[in-house]
Amino acid sequence: MIETHVVNALLGASLKDETPFKVLTFVNGLVAPSFLFCAGFGLAISLRRRWAQFVGFEKTLWRYLFRLAFIMVVAYSLHLPFFSLQRLRGLTDESQWIPFFQVDILQVIVVTLLFLILLACAVRKENVFRAAALLAALAVVFLSPIVNGMDFSSLPIWLRPYLSAQYRSQFPIFPWSAFLIMGTVVGFHFMDASARQAIWMKRFACAAAAGIGVSLLAEVVPPNLYPNHDFWRASPEFFFVRLGIIGLSLAGLWYYDQRKRPPASSLITLFGQESLLVYVLHLLVVYGYTYEWSFVRMFGPTLNYLECLGLFAALTISMYIVAYVWHRLKGWNMRAAQAVEVAALGSIVAAFILK
Repeated sequence: MIETHVVNALLGASLKDETPFKVLTFVNGLVAPSFLFCAGFGLAISLRRRWAQFVGFEKTLWRYLFRLAFIMVVAYSLHLPFFSLQRLRGLTDESQWIPFFQVDILQVIVVTLLFLILLACAVRKENVFRAAALLAALAVVFLSPIVNGMDFSSLPIWLRPYLSAQYRSQFPIFPWSAFLIMGTVVGFHFMDASARQAIWMKRFACAAAAGIGVSLLAEVVPPNLYPNHDFWRASPEFFFVRLGIIGLSLAGLWYYDQRKRPPASSLITLFGQESLLVYVLHLLVVYGYTYEWSFVRMFGPTLNYLECLGLFAALTISMYIVAYVWHRLKGWNMRAAQAVEVAALGSIVAAFILK
């Protein structure tokens, strides 16, 4: 994800017209679906461990919902037109609010997780939930080409980006939420395997490979069921190709993890545990948004591949150090970490109000 943002923001425009960048774009295009899939897989783990607490509306559910609300606030705050309450109050031109309401991956994660939590609480039975979630994912996938061609200009400015990429949205719900829902479904099946995970993983990898093959075959075999069909935009075939690649990657990482003390496991685990912190901080460093300093403002789209690689390495190391320090602080003294968190958030809110 860090590499994707660095390259997309800073690589020179002339290099983006060449074949290497197009190949890299396809590979980097798997990052967001994988991120969503992992978020759904994580929800499956949480639900399996605390199903009764979630559907029983106990404290665990409310804590989870509070965390989702916090993530949503963070997601929208990254796109504030101005980091100043006073200036925002004087902003009456609707067009200037369009960037604020654009939908990024965090909004999709929150909305989809909330949908799945509400679905679990409504059906209350785990097997019914899993079947309903699978049907919801398939509905999103096969409706995406239709929804993608619809006109939502009459809808409120905050709602349009959730439904269409035409309104400065990189991640409309159709089809992106389906990656997260499928992650939840796969997560439940993976945990069902328990002691038979090796057998399950082999079958899962074969199914993923078969899904890629069938999807590519379906793309070249008529008839086409969708008007204005575009393989690269919201097509079910492209969705299942990417989902299959994610599935093969999951199988590969699982086999890698079975080795004794894999050398990169601690790095991967740390970034996974502190993913929100790393995600927000690296975006601020690369893009800046309403802040004065950023890679984009300093360099612009002028760098070559080697220079982008250097900045990517430096930023990754920096993010690892920050994640490591924060993780160790929480492990050493959770109350101290919470105090730091409250102080940091309080300072940001105060600066926003007083600026």
